[in-house]
Amino acid sequence: MDILSPCYSYLDSTIGKATGYYPYFRVISSSDGPVVTVNGQRVVMLGSNNYLGLTHHPEVLKAAHEALDRYGVGCTGSRFMNGNLDLHEQLEAELAEFTGREEALVFSSGVLANIGTLGLLGGVEGAVIFLAAENHASLFDGARLSHGRIALFEDVDDLERKLAFRESWPNALVATDGVFSMTGRVADLERIVALKRRFGFRLYLDDAHGFGVLGPQGRGTAASQGVEKDVDLLFATFSKSLASLGGFVAGDKTVIEYLRHNVRTLIFSAALPPASVAAALAALHVMRRDSELFTRMWDNAAFFKQGVEALGYHTMGTRTPIIPLFIGSEALAFQMCREALELGLFTTPAVYPAVPKGHALIRTSVTPAHTREHLQQALDVLATLFERHPLPKEDPANIPPARDTDIVEAAMRILAEREAETQAKG
Repeated sequence: MDILSPCYSYLDSTIGKATGYYPYFRVISSSDGPVVTVNGQRVVMLGSNNYLGLTHHPEVLKAAHEALDRYGVGCTGSRFMNGNLDLHEQLEAELAEFTGREEALVFSSGVLANIGTLGLLGGVEGAVIFLAAENHASLFDGARLSHGRIALFEDVDDLERKLAFRESWPNALVATDGVFSMTGRVADLERIVALKRRFGFRLYLDDAHGFGVLGPQGRGTAASQGVEKDVDLLFATFSKSLASLGGFVAGDKTVIEYLRHNVRTLIFSAALPPASVAAALAALHVMRRDSELFTRMWDNAAFFKQGVEALGYHTMGTRTPIIPLFIGSEALAFQMCREALELGLFTTPAVYPAVPKGHALIRTSVTPAHTREHLQQALDVLATLFERHPLPKEDPANIPPARDTDIVEAAMRILAEREAETQAKG
C-alpha cells in the first residue's frame, strides 16, 4: 500500500466543506478580545481560552512591543544552545515563586512540554503511566512515545480499583488534567492525593485550564483544593489565562535540572519568541495584582451559565468559565455552530474523540472582557437555536455513547438531497 494512500482517500473535510458543516480553521481578520471579525462580520467570541481577557490588556501589549524592540522577533535557536534569554530565566523564576516550586522550566508550547516530559519520565524501566480518560491529547502522545505501560482510568473510583492490584506503585506516574477542557469538570485532586499517599505513585498535574482560573490569585486546581505540595510536577500553559504562547513544568530543583538537560522537545525546539515571553510575564503580573479580574470572570460565568440553563441547555455540571452545551448529535453540533456564526456568535463544536461518540457538545467560555451586552447577545442567539432544533432532555450521564459518529452520514444525506433538488429544478 502507498504510504500516502490514507491522505488521498480522506474525504471528511471535503464533505464537510461541501455541506457547509465544516467548523475548523475559520479565518479571523481582526480581534479586540470579546469580539472578532469573521467573513466581514463582527461576532461575539465565545470559542476562545482567553479566560482572564488579557490578550488586549495595555500592559501585556506594551511588554510584547518592548521585547520586540529589544530582542527582535525570534531567538532562532533552542534555549539549550543559543536562544536562552534573560526573559526566559525571569519568567521561570517568577513562575516557580508563584506556584511554590523550587524551579520551573519554560517550553515553546504546552504540547511540547507534555509530550517531552511524559515521554522522558515514562521511559524509565518498568514505568507505568495512569492517564485520566478525559486528558488532553498531548498527555496520551507523550505516554505513547515513552514506550512505558499505559493504564486509563475513567474516574477516581476506577483509578483506585486499578491501583489496588498492588500494595505500592513507586514506578507509576498518575497524570491528570486539573480542569477537563471540554466539559469544565474539575478533577478530584483531594481523593487522588489520598491514593498517592496510600500507594506511593508520583503525580503529574496538567493545569492548562485551571491555572489562572481556580485557587488564590489563580494558582490553579491544586491550590483551590489545598493539595499543592502533593503534586510532584505541575504543568500549565501561557496560551489560556496568560494570553500568550508556551508552557512550563514546575517541581523540585533536581527533577527540573534533569528535564532541562534531557527533554528532547526542549533541546531540539527553537526557544519561545521574546514577545511571547514578555507577554506571559506581564500577564502574570496583572493576574497577581488585579483581583477584580476574577470577580468579573466568575460573575460573567454565573450569569451566562444560569442563562443557558434557563433556556433548557444542559451544562454538564461545569464549575469553571468553560460552559459546555450538550447537543448529542455530532452533525447537529456542527450545524448549530454554523448557524450561531451566521447569527453573530463564534462557538466551537466538540465531537469524538474529544468527547464520546454521540455526546457532542458546543463548547463556550466567558471572560472578564465580555460585557453583559455581549453575553446577552450570545444568549439571544442560543435561544433562537434552541427553538429551531430538538435537543436531548435527559442527563448526558444517562445517555450511552453512540455506536458510531453520524457526521459523514448526515453530510452525505444533505449532499444527496441537494443533488435531488438540483435535478428536479433542471
